[in-house]
Amino acid sequence: MSKYHYPKGDKGLSTYMIGEVNVNEPEKYKEYLTEVPKISAKFGAKYLVRGGDITIHEGSWKPQRVVVIEFPNRKVAMDFYNGSEYAPWKKIRGEYTDSKIIFVDGV
Repeated sequence: MSKYHYPKGDKGLSTYMIGEVNVNEPEKYKEYLTEVPKISAKFGAKYLVRGGDITIHEGSWKPQRVVVIEFPNRKVAMDFYNGSEYAPWKKIRGEYTDSKIIFVDGV
């Protein structure tokens, strides 16, 4: 459990960070996979999907790897994503992967 307590948003909505993260240089990306979950946990984040098998049922989207992270609310998600602790890791992700990242509020 996080050492910080982050309540749900005004309407009790979690925010989800959803990424298509296609890793180009796995060896150089290993440390990211170890360290970023530790940082995101400080923000009350919970990994719901991290890799795993993908089956395509409709459309032309063909991701190699999908990540879904639940945050207590949008503010906390943005504090993590734009924060100084994650900044160097975001740069590493940009260098060693092809990524598409979105944030969406739950219902």
